Amino acid sequence: MNSKKKRRELSRRQFLGRSAAGVTALGFSSTLLNTLLLHTGCKTGAQATDLIVPEDVLKKAVELLMAKGADFGEVFAERSAFDTLMSDDRKINTTTLIEKGVGVRGVKEGKTFYAYTASFEPDEIYKTAQFVADAAAQGIVGETALIVDMARQTSDLSFPIVPHPDETAADKKIEMVQGLTERAWSADERVNQVSQYFQEIMRQINIATSSGKIINQLVGRTLFYALTYMKDKDGNLQMGMDSRGAYAGMDFFTGENSFEVVVDKSVERAKKLLSAIDSPRGMFPVVLGPGGTGVLFHESCGHGMEADLVFKGSNYKDQIGKQTAAKGVTLIDDGTLPELAGSFAFDDEGTPSQRTVLVNDGIQENYLCDLIWAAKLGIKSTGSGRRQSFRYPPIPRMRNTFIDGGDVPPEDIIANTKKGIYVAQTGGGGEVDVITGNFMMGVGEAYLIEDGKITSPIKGATLSGMGINAMKTIDLVGNDLVVFPGAGMCGKGQSVPTGFGMPTIRVRGIMVGGPGEAWDDVEGGAK
Repeated sequence: MNSKKKRRELSRRQFLGRSAAGVTALGFSSTLLNTLLLHTGCKTGAQATDLIVPEDVLKKAVELLMAKGADFGEVFAERSAFDTLMSDDRKINTTTLIEKGVGVRGVKEGKTFYAYTASFEPDEIYKTAQFVADAAAQGIVGETALIVDMARQTSDLSFPIVPHPDETAADKKIEMVQGLTERAWSADERVNQVSQYFQEIMRQINIATSSGKIINQLVGRTLFYALTYMKDKDGNLQMGMDSRGAYAGMDFFTGENSFEVVVDKSVERAKKLLSAIDSPRGMFPVVLGPGGTGVLFHESCGHGMEADLVFKGSNYKDQIGKQTAAKGVTLIDDGTLPELAGSFAFDDEGTPSQRTVLVNDGIQENYLCDLIWAAKLGIKSTGSGRRQSFRYPPIPRMRNTFIDGGDVPPEDIIANTKKGIYVAQTGGGGEVDVITGNFMMGVGEAYLIEDGKITSPIKGATLSGMGINAMKTIDLVGNDLVVFPGAGMCGKGQSVPTGFGMPTIRVRGIMVGGPGEAWDDVEGGAK
């Protein structure tokens, strides 16, 4: 475990696309931050600094980047450590991954030019910046002197990491996961397999922009997944899953977010699926429970509101001021919520995070924008420029996206539904066309609603439709908003953590697929 294995590091700048740069694998250390500082950082140039790369190096790199006429540019330095502990059928695997590098972006007339290096040495950073400057110049000869006045940016937002990963010994974390594994195995004699995944992430990020901003952010994230498989005497195998993730330390995992609750929910979901009946099929009322089910609208609607996809022709293009959801439905994307995975003080372009109302009482009000695509649409950035790592340029992405709470008690929504299904958890795979909003998504936990009451658990259900149509047929919005602290990643050519949520809602414009009998909508169709 103490041996160190280093992969080849690329020192020459390259355009986006190579994925091996700046990665080092170490034994599980449980001293993430200290390991991060010891193994990465600029070793030459200015004297010691709290920045990864000294301020004078960042300043010179930005000036070189902009010397040949780029309209905008930034230097993005990152060093990250990922401590991972996986348990699969009582076998424990532990790894620590360290990643470091500098990405340089230049923008000229709306076109992006990007390169990165795995080195923090000033000469390599300068070469990378000059390379991007030359590419953005597109053959223009000559350089102009440029002086950029740099100023440190501060924020009132705070995301404490308590405890820091290095404050809990590695053997204590291993012991914790072993205990959680045994908790699942001992819950039911039908348990057939148990998989659990615990990860702590520390990222330090520096951003220096041609507009004169210097950002220094430390991002810490902790996440936990539990998957429990059960098999009955007839060979029926079912899987239950639950997870939590937070922009915080292990102290977040208490109460309903505790590791034990996550394990117990995975067990209960597998158990219920063993006794579940086949889902009915047809177009009838679907009640979606609060919290994690909001991923349905994250996928089917949220992506279509990201400015680059709006510009390319998503079904939300040219919809500002128009109705895109039912009256009473408000959709918000908020990067300032404490502890949630999509929260941060500054986005990856140095823009302060903010709360953005996308749909207000059914009317489209805004899109999710970074600096570049906001300019193309003629609106302002919403602080939504995000990237997976230094290898990628920022693009418009969601943060924590949710339908806001209404005024209907959730029990009244159930009581006013004669015949339908209640979805407590989506999952089980699916696909979404981010331009059209057409979606198909599996269901992880769901129940029949009969005569205003939740009854039998069901299995095999899928949900499909078009996001904008589903939003327009929401007819009841609960007062029990939950923004779910999810552990998942959102993919769009690159992956970033996001949050999502909503209150209990009833929607009439979703098609339910399933192996059971066909149902009619006894209430007369979408209202």
